[in-house]
Order: sequence, then structure tokens, then C-alpha cells
Amino acid sequence: MTKIAIITAMTCEFDAIFTMYDFKYIKDYAYLNLNGNEIYLIKCGIGKVNSALKADYAIRLGADVIISTGLAGGIDSCLKQGDVVLASKVCYHDVWCGSPNLKGQVQDFPLYYTLDESLARKLYSLVENNSYKYGLTLTGDQFLTDVDCLNKIKTEFPEALAVDMESASIAQTCYLNNTPFISLRIISDVVGVDNQEEQYESFWKNLPNISLKMVDEVLNSLKN
Repeated sequence: MTKIAIITAMTCEFDAIFTMYDFKYIKDYAYLNLNGNEIYLIKCGIGKVNSALKADYAIRLGADVIISTGLAGGIDSCLKQGDVVLASKVCYHDVWCGSPNLKGQVQDFPLYYTLDESLARKLYSLVENNSYKYGLTLTGDQFLTDVDCLNKIKTEFPEALAVDMESASIAQTCYLNNTPFISLRIISDVVGVDNQEEQYESFWKNLPNISLKMVDEVLNSLKN
């Protein structure tokens, strides 16, 4: 039996998943037995510190796999609101430790944290049928709205598809504990478009339906 921890940042993201299945609260997380797996649903709060702490907590609960999920901003022209990005790898966009480290690299750690190969094989069918985008997701402690800031990030990481505030810190914690991770994000808004704020605000009415489909597909892919 595989223990899978799903970590969301915000209450709305947590609630969208909680209402899908017959979760039960146990202390400060929710629990479910599904498809032969134990599922832990955990809310971490926004940002790198909060998410790293809860990733460590999930690992101490015995999680074999951690899924970072929720919303993200799209930073590539191939994306539109409602798309799902499965990260092939994740990286920080706001870290600089000085030479000889690379931009985004925490000293003594890899630049990129990559999706485990066995997990990639299980999930790649979702990419092959064109329902998911597959590529680089960036993490930083800021909500991106400024076009100049976006252009700078795209210059430094031209292959990046999405930005969030938790995935890389969860991945770094998993790296320290030799625990596989998945970053799975719904595009709530595309950075730099004229109506970005309006996109973001209007997205909430569609979040539960998209979350239901996305999480259900992934958990079915990982079932024993």
C-alpha cells in the first residue's frame, strides 16, 4: 500500500479536493483509503517555508510520494486558463547564492528537482493524450503580475511553463529525504495578459470541477 500526501497551499484548494471523496479529519490533516492507497490531504499555507514544513510533516507521517497541487500562473504562450501543468522538473526563480552557483540554485543542492522516472511513466499517458502540459515549473515567494518581471524570468528560464509559490520547496524537502514528488498545477491566470486579475478572480467558480478531474486522474494512475 502506497502512502500519498497531497499538499495544497490555500483553504479553497484544500476544500476543492476534500469534497471529492469521503475524507475524514485526523488531527490537522484529512485521510482516505482509495484504490489500495492511503491518501493524506494537508494544507500548508502559502510560500516556501510553510510548504517545506508541511512536506517534512508528511514525510514523518510516512508518505511514500508527495503531490504539490493547487493553482499556478501561466508564463508561456502555449498555456491558457484551466490548463494543467505536470512538472517534469522544478526550480526556484528567486534564489541567487552567488557564483559559481546558477540562478535558482541553492548552494550545495541541484538546480533542478526532477520527477521520479517511475512516476513519470505512470503519469505520462495524461500528457500523451494532450490533457496535461509537461515541463518546467518555477517557484518563488511572489505573486507575479509585472510584465517586466515576467520577461526577466523567461529570459533566465525560457523553457518554464508555470510559476507557483510552493513546488520547489516541497521538492527540495523531498530531495533531502529521498522521497518522490509530483508537482501538478492548474493555470488560474496567464501572467502579463491585460485581464490577468479578472482571470484570477473569475477562476474560482471553475476550480472544484478542474481539481476533481485532475486529482482523480492522477490518483487512478498511481493506484496499486
